[in-house]
Amino acid sequence: MGDHRGPPSDVASVLSNLKRPRRAVVTAGMPYANGPLHLGHLAGAHVPADIHARWMGLLIGRENVLFVCGTDEHGSTSELSALKAGKPIREFVDTIHDQQAKTLQRYSVGLDTYTGTSRPECFPIHAKLCQDILRQLRDHGLLEKRSSRQWFDPKVQRFLPDRFVRGRCPNPKCENEDAYSDECDRCGHQHSPEDLIRPRSTISDATPEMRETVHWFLDMSKVSETMREWLEGKKKTWRSSVLSGVLDTVMPSLRFAGEHEPAYKELKASLPKHKSKYAPGKQVVLQFTNRADLDTARARLKDSGIDSELADGWAHRSITRDIAWGVPVPEEETDLAGKTLYVWPDSLIAPISFSRVALTQRGENPERYAEFWRDPEARIYQFLGQDNVFFYVLMQGALWLGTQSDITRLPVAGDLQLTEIFGCFHLQVGGQKMSKSLGNFFTGDQLLDEKGYEADQIRYYLALLGLAEKQSDFEFAKLDERNKFLAGPLNAAFERPISAAHSKFGGRVPEGVLIEKVVADTVRIVQRYVKSMDRADHPNLLFEIENYARTINSLFTQYKPHDDRHPEESRRNALFTAFYVLKNLMIMLYPFVPSTMERLRESLRLPADVFRIDELGTPIPAGHELGPKGTYFPAVAAEGHEPTSEA
Repeated sequence: MGDHRGPPSDVASVLSNLKRPRRAVVTAGMPYANGPLHLGHLAGAHVPADIHARWMGLLIGRENVLFVCGTDEHGSTSELSALKAGKPIREFVDTIHDQQAKTLQRYSVGLDTYTGTSRPECFPIHAKLCQDILRQLRDHGLLEKRSSRQWFDPKVQRFLPDRFVRGRCPNPKCENEDAYSDECDRCGHQHSPEDLIRPRSTISDATPEMRETVHWFLDMSKVSETMREWLEGKKKTWRSSVLSGVLDTVMPSLRFAGEHEPAYKELKASLPKHKSKYAPGKQVVLQFTNRADLDTARARLKDSGIDSELADGWAHRSITRDIAWGVPVPEEETDLAGKTLYVWPDSLIAPISFSRVALTQRGENPERYAEFWRDPEARIYQFLGQDNVFFYVLMQGALWLGTQSDITRLPVAGDLQLTEIFGCFHLQVGGQKMSKSLGNFFTGDQLLDEKGYEADQIRYYLALLGLAEKQSDFEFAKLDERNKFLAGPLNAAFERPISAAHSKFGGRVPEGVLIEKVVADTVRIVQRYVKSMDRADHPNLLFEIENYARTINSLFTQYKPHDDRHPEESRRNALFTAFYVLKNLMIMLYPFVPSTMERLRESLRLPADVFRIDELGTPIPAGHELGPKGTYFPAVAAEGHEPTSEA
């Protein structure tokens, strides 16, 4: 017989169909230890990650979630910043770390740990883990030593990282005299270090020279087919902005000189299915769906006199540096003595080390990290800037796969599990990129201290911006408009049931029955809620939650539970139903505005463990005693907040 079940008719049925991981790790993009956290950090990494960590806590219990982050402390960025500040690097990094940690606490970013790659509680664990992974990559054939040319400062007798060399941008349309060695932060131009015009050392101001040095290179092509298989399985679940670029990158490709295009066109129909496109340098690139098809096509091209080469330049990256401040390479690699791990693989591995630190700080066995990182029934969710997707997907994927005994298969139990990636686009302020010279650069602390906002007001607005899909603009006028809604209609939805219960029903939830239409509306909003939260798709969801909150005001308008001149039974049912909606609102909004929802919970005198997804759709019992009405979202002055140019 066929299955004639329709859509769920109650909240419990919706929740029973949820897929729940056994455990979860949530990570936020690590800020460099070179300055305070600004609005972009919060919008693009830390607030969305915290929302997701709290969502996972609702779903599987907070004890089964690790939410970890820390400062990205190694490498040239921290070294150069400390040098400019005239401070020892340890002192400089510690000061920045502590400042960032306090900012995150002020925004209710509920991390299990905010540590750092060089901090004493982390570095011994982290260095050993990095070196173990490097050895596995080496033993499994993913590392090769290559000689390359790098800047050397003859005055201080040391190799210089790219960020320690500045000069004129080689882009003829740009006049920036302070471009980095490898890219220009003014026009975005990326270039070969040797193309930089009038290079100078930022340490000594001397003119650097190019010298040979040996480094380890990671060969990601060894696992590109495995990564392709993994990524193709994400087509229905990952954001297209995250998936499209990396999937396109790993598709097997070859290139040949454009002069062979006529001969290729004669062969085209006989080659395995592929796409063709033009590439710089008058070349033609052919992209195939798998490596076997590429090999077949390459052989046919060669038979027809068309020489080709693999288009896999993306796959070969140097992962060591001539920098003292970092994780040393394994000591047995004597020809790499004095070199350290490049900051990108260092920071990709760091959340595993942070997880061990967090477990230790929670009084648990740090070896339990494997239950979070090596179990196929667990999930790892990572929130980061869109421009870092390549590293978190492809470089990290290669690092993880390269540690396996069999690098040609997807991970199994006991292997490091591949992660779920959530990219966020850049945040603008006032329609422009944040810049101190433009007066639109704001740290997280400035918004609280100088602008007078509360953290939950900022968190709510950031969740509405939709950075998951597009670059968005932080506008103070729209923030103030939204805060008026929070202080007005949303506060009213919180306050009116509590006030009515105290004034008319002895400060208790009255006896009553739920109004059927409200129950049906609740089933629909819970369905939308769990789907959207799983995808970290927040803006439209919040607008729907706001509409659901208006149910309370509608109940008061229609049934007047605060006015004993109206029929008592309908008033009791309406107020009982209003508290049902209020409890659901409190749970659904908790990941977004946790401090405000904690105050509401206290007013409702509900236990701390009420913040569970299975409490949705469960009414507050009749007769439950309520606390006094509290202060929830703050009142907003009529003139709102205006940005200043003093930031």
